[in-house]
Amino acid sequence: MGPFGSNIKVSTFVPDGIPIISGNHLRGHFLEEPSFNYITEEHAQRLKNSLVYPKDIIFTHAGNIGQVAMIPSNSNYSAYVISQRQFFLRCDITKVLPEYVLLFFHSKEGQYELLSYANHTGVPSIAQPATNLKKIPLPLPPIEEQLQWSKLVIPIVNLYKSNSKENSKLSALRDSLLPKLMSGKLDVSNIDL
Repeated sequence: MGPFGSNIKVSTFVPDGIPIISGNHLRGHFLEEPSFNYITEEHAQRLKNSLVYPKDIIFTHAGNIGQVAMIPSNSNYSAYVISQRQFFLRCDITKVLPEYVLLFFHSKEGQYELLSYANHTGVPSIAQPATNLKKIPLPLPPIEEQLQWSKLVIPIVNLYKSNSKENSKLSALRDSLLPKLMSGKLDVSNIDL
């Protein structure tokens, strides 16, 4: 589970350090890293139960419930801390592949199971998220079958991640060039199309 709200406040933010994961970072299958708030490494160590690492799966349990994303192995940081509205799952890779669990929770069945514990009065939330996550039945083939499955699926997942990263770069480039083009600060009249 993420730390209590009083453990991470705006007053504890620093310009650089350990990034804090919020719901804004969990919109797709993988952690999105446009920008972060940070806390010091010392502060993060005091919140060590909320530290997460590549291949951990992060869930939102309050607010935009149903968000599930994995920290990719090629993430920008080696460690993160989750905010108070998140909780995480760390897989024993001798029994289950994190990608398998991630895709299960993005399936219709996985979302149904996850959201079946939701409370919709006030701010939508999942009651006792860590306890209820353990109750969700996960159809689990033997690890050998998961490894065979991964040979087919992981290249597709990697292509998805690569395309998402490229889309982010292109969007940033567009956002930087478009105002210059519109204002006339960038002259393209000599470009031969």
